[in-house]
Amino acid sequence: MKLRMTLMALALAGVLGSGTALAHSGPRHGDGPRGPVTIEQVSKRLNVLKGELRLQPAQMNAWNAFEAKIVSNTEARLKLRESRPRSDDRDARMDFRVRVMKFKAQAAEETLAARKALVATLSPEQKATLDRFGPGRKMRHGGPYRG
Repeated sequence: MKLRMTLMALALAGVLGSGTALAHSGPRHGDGPRGPVTIEQVSKRLNVLKGELRLQPAQMNAWNAFEAKIVSNTEARLKLRESRPRSDDRDARMDFRVRVMKFKAQAAEETLAARKALVATLSPEQKATLDRFGPGRKMRHGGPYRG
Protein backbone atom coordinates (compact mmCIF):
# COMPACT_ATOMS: atom_id res chain seq x y z
CA MET A 1 0.00 0.00 0.00
CA LYS A 2 2.81 2.37 0.90
CA LEU A 3 4.55 1.64 -2.41
CA ARG A 4 1.32 2.34 -4.28
CA MET A 5 0.89 5.72 -2.51
CA THR A 6 4.51 6.64 -3.27
CA LEU A 7 4.07 5.79 -6.94
CA MET A 8 0.86 7.81 -7.12
CA ALA A 9 2.57 10.78 -5.45
CA LEU A 10 5.46 10.59 -7.94
CA ALA A 11 3.05 10.38 -10.86
CA LEU A 12 1.08 13.37 -9.56
CA ALA A 13 4.28 15.37 -9.07
CA GLY A 14 5.30 14.55 -12.66
CA VAL A 15 1.96 15.70 -14.01
CA LEU A 16 2.03 18.92 -11.99
CA GLY A 17 5.63 19.56 -12.99
CA SER A 18 4.86 19.16 -16.69
CA GLY A 19 1.89 21.51 -16.34
CA THR A 20 4.15 24.14 -14.83
CA ALA A 21 6.63 23.70 -17.67
CA LEU A 22 3.86 24.12 -20.23
CA ALA A 23 2.63 27.24 -18.49
CA HIS A 24 6.09 28.78 -18.70
CA SER A 25 6.67 27.77 -22.31
CA GLY A 26 3.66 29.78 -23.49
CA PRO A 27 3.59 33.06 -25.38
CA ARG A 28 6.35 35.61 -25.10
CA HIS A 29 6.01 38.85 -23.18
CA GLY A 30 3.64 41.19 -24.96
CA ASP A 31 1.61 38.45 -26.57
CA GLY A 32 -1.94 37.59 -25.69
CA PRO A 33 -3.00 34.16 -24.46
CA ARG A 34 -3.13 32.95 -28.07
CA GLY A 35 -0.13 34.85 -29.44
CA PRO A 36 0.24 38.41 -30.64
CA VAL A 37 -2.80 40.59 -31.21
CA THR A 38 -3.81 40.57 -34.87
CA ILE A 39 -5.11 43.35 -37.11
CA GLU A 40 -8.41 41.46 -37.30
CA GLN A 41 -8.77 41.47 -33.51
CA VAL A 42 -7.99 45.19 -33.32
CA SER A 43 -10.43 45.97 -36.13
CA LYS A 44 -13.16 43.96 -34.45
CA ARG A 45 -12.61 45.77 -31.16
CA LEU A 46 -12.63 49.15 -32.91
CA ASN A 47 -15.89 48.28 -34.67
CA VAL A 48 -17.49 47.38 -31.34
CA LEU A 49 -16.29 50.66 -29.84
CA LYS A 50 -17.53 52.63 -32.84
CA GLY A 51 -20.98 51.08 -32.45
CA GLU A 52 -21.03 51.79 -28.72
CA LEU A 53 -20.05 55.43 -29.26
CA ARG A 54 -22.93 56.09 -31.69
CA LEU A 55 -20.87 58.70 -33.51
CA GLN A 56 -22.46 61.64 -35.28
CA PRO A 57 -21.36 62.69 -38.80
CA ALA A 58 -19.40 65.66 -37.41
CA GLN A 59 -17.32 63.26 -35.27
CA MET A 60 -16.33 60.91 -38.06
CA ASN A 61 -13.14 62.72 -39.16
CA ALA A 62 -11.71 62.52 -35.65
CA TRP A 63 -12.82 58.89 -35.35
CA ASN A 64 -11.27 57.94 -38.70
CA ALA A 65 -7.94 59.53 -37.69
CA PHE A 66 -8.01 57.73 -34.33
CA GLU A 67 -8.89 54.40 -35.92
CA ALA A 68 -6.22 54.79 -38.62
CA LYS A 69 -3.57 55.55 -35.98
CA ILE A 70 -4.49 52.49 -33.93
CA VAL A 71 -4.42 50.21 -36.98
CA SER A 72 -1.17 51.64 -38.38
CA ASN A 73 0.55 51.33 -35.00
CA THR A 74 -0.64 47.73 -34.71
CA GLU A 75 0.67 46.93 -38.18
CA ALA A 76 4.01 48.57 -37.40
CA ARG A 77 4.26 46.70 -34.09
CA LEU A 78 3.64 43.38 -35.81
CA LYS A 79 6.24 44.19 -38.48
CA LEU A 80 8.73 45.20 -35.79
CA ARG A 81 8.02 41.97 -33.95
CA GLU A 82 8.95 39.99 -37.08
CA SER A 83 12.39 41.61 -37.03
CA ARG A 84 13.13 40.26 -33.56
CA PRO A 85 16.59 38.64 -33.56
CA ARG A 86 16.44 34.88 -33.42
CA SER A 87 20.04 34.45 -32.33
CA ASP A 88 21.64 34.55 -28.90
CA ASP A 89 23.61 37.69 -29.86
CA ARG A 90 23.01 39.84 -26.80
CA ASP A 91 23.91 43.08 -28.60
CA ALA A 92 21.37 42.39 -31.33
CA ARG A 93 18.74 41.54 -28.72
CA MET A 94 19.45 44.74 -26.77
CA ASP A 95 19.36 46.81 -29.97
CA PHE A 96 15.98 45.30 -30.71
CA ARG A 97 14.72 46.08 -27.19
CA VAL A 98 15.74 49.72 -27.60
CA ARG A 99 13.95 49.90 -30.98
CA VAL A 100 10.81 48.44 -29.38
CA MET A 101 10.92 50.92 -26.51
CA LYS A 102 11.36 53.85 -28.89
CA PHE A 103 8.52 52.57 -31.05
CA LYS A 104 6.21 52.17 -28.07
CA ALA A 105 6.96 55.70 -26.85
CA GLN A 106 6.31 57.21 -30.30
CA ALA A 107 3.17 55.12 -30.83
CA ALA A 108 1.83 56.14 -27.42
CA GLU A 109 2.37 59.83 -28.19
CA GLU A 110 0.70 59.54 -31.60
CA THR A 111 -2.22 57.55 -30.22
CA LEU A 112 -2.71 60.00 -27.38
CA ALA A 113 -2.81 62.93 -29.81
CA ALA A 114 -5.42 61.16 -31.97
CA ARG A 115 -7.41 60.20 -28.86
CA LYS A 116 -7.40 63.77 -27.56
CA ALA A 117 -8.66 65.03 -30.91
CA LEU A 118 -11.45 62.44 -30.80
CA VAL A 119 -12.35 63.21 -27.17
CA ALA A 120 -12.68 66.89 -28.05
CA THR A 121 -15.63 65.97 -30.31
CA LEU A 122 -17.37 63.58 -27.90
CA SER A 123 -20.26 64.18 -25.52
CA PRO A 124 -19.70 63.31 -21.82
CA GLU A 125 -21.59 60.03 -22.31
CA GLN A 126 -19.48 59.11 -25.33
CA LYS A 127 -16.29 59.95 -23.44
CA ALA A 128 -17.37 57.68 -20.58
CA THR A 129 -17.92 54.89 -23.12
CA LEU A 130 -14.48 55.49 -24.64
CA ASP A 131 -12.91 55.41 -21.17
CA ARG A 132 -14.46 52.01 -20.48
CA PHE A 133 -12.74 50.75 -23.64
CA GLY A 134 -9.35 52.04 -22.48
CA PRO A 135 -6.14 50.19 -23.27
CA GLY A 136 -6.11 46.63 -22.06
CA ARG A 137 -9.82 46.46 -21.32
CA LYS A 138 -11.38 43.14 -22.10
CA MET A 139 -14.76 42.43 -23.63
CA ARG A 140 -17.37 40.24 -22.03
CA HIS A 141 -20.99 39.62 -22.98
CA GLY A 142 -20.80 42.06 -25.88
CA GLY A 143 -19.52 45.01 -23.83
CA PRO A 144 -16.50 46.26 -21.96
CA TYR A 145 -15.61 45.41 -18.42
CA ARG A 146 -12.73 46.23 -16.16
CA GLY A 147 -10.60 43.29 -15.31
